[in-house]
Amino acid sequence: MSAEASEAISIFDPGEGAWDGSAQFETEIPDFTPERSVGGAPVAAAARPVVRASPPRSRFDLAARPRVTRTAQIARALDEAFGDERFRDAVGQADAARDRGDWVTAEHEYGQALHLFPLHWGYCIQYAHAIKEQGLYPKAEVWYRSAVALGAPGEMVDEHLVFVAQRNGVAFVRQGTIDLDVPPLLAPPTIHDIRVLGRLARVPGLAGEELGLTLLREARDNRAVLMRMIAMPEFARSNRAFLDILRG
Repeated sequence: MSAEASEAISIFDPGEGAWDGSAQFETEIPDFTPERSVGGAPVAAAARPVVRASPPRSRFDLAARPRVTRTAQIARALDEAFGDERFRDAVGQADAARDRGDWVTAEHEYGQALHLFPLHWGYCIQYAHAIKEQGLYPKAEVWYRSAVALGAPGEMVDEHLVFVAQRNGVAFVRQGTIDLDVPPLLAPPTIHDIRVLGRLARVPGLAGEELGLTLLREARDNRAVLMRMIAMPEFARSNRAFLDILRG
């Protein structure tokens, strides 16, 4: 591992005692208002209040909400999805396209639904079905594996994943029950997680399926994905200024 990667890992993975995102910080805003004169006598400007600001919330929920688990994230997605009119409309159009065998439209509309709720494992499966029917087996494997990572029951996904994995020259064997009652960083990766982490780490090349599929097959959790990204030459090239700061 390069020196740059080691330095970056020490920041992304600070270990015990690291700030957990729950504490607030204070910022004093100095008063630069000039003194005003009333009847010839100077009057000091009113003191400005101390501003209390919470840390910005990360979409990945790693630091800002450390007690959120992947189980809770999935439950929220499943609970809220059908309350969203855009999601219902996309799913309705996708289902209709699927029923008439229009797999291209089905893929597009299921993709729109997943853009809104990417942790909905049921529609990861439906999306993968639409892709598989077009013979796009690597992309289908990406989404079947993502569904498994989100806790999809074996009877709903394993047969399909075994099929596409074989077409892609690999095997899939389910490794027992997945523990999702963990922070998102310690949960098995989905393609959505990989793309979010790629944007955070500024690692290019994750829009397609090839690198994402490799990470889905090999990484045990999102922390392992992040460590792999930090070790990539692309990370050092994209974050040179950040690494220069680390070196002091």
